[in-house]
Amino acid sequence: MLNRLPSYLPPLSVMLGDIGSPSTAELARAFGVTERVAKKWRALDEAPRPVLLALFWLTRWGQSAVDADAVNASRLHASIAVALQREVDRLHAQLAWLTGLADFGSANAPTLESHAPGPRLVLVHPPGERHSGAGQAPADAARATAGTPR
Repeated sequence: MLNRLPSYLPPLSVMLGDIGSPSTAELARAFGVTERVAKKWRALDEAPRPVLLALFWLTRWGQSAVDADAVNASRLHASIAVALQREVDRLHAQLAWLTGLADFGSANAPTLESHAPGPRLVLVHPPGERHSGAGQAPADAARATAGTPR
């Protein structure tokens, strides 16, 4: 962050002229010093570096630097957003391809969706019709064959 500080600061009189030539009283009030101190700064055309830095960001040069940083940051973030959108689109295409392979309802399916088991085949026999124990549950089959000799 400190690398964003300006390496060159214009003289105090130039910066004050750029921001509308405030009076000595306005300068003193803005920086919380006496008018005597502000008058001394004007006479020497120098001020402490923090004062010069604060004034710099109010000038057209400081505003231009802030604007350039904002434009560069917005372009960077817009490029990142475009790159991330491309990655999302690629991943959607890959997911569509994987889900299109086949859906067998296996435990290791390529998606995280839960697959409900399909409908079960149920054999219904008309009432009164005798049938073998084939296709019945083991307990039902045992009951059906319990009374028959082997």
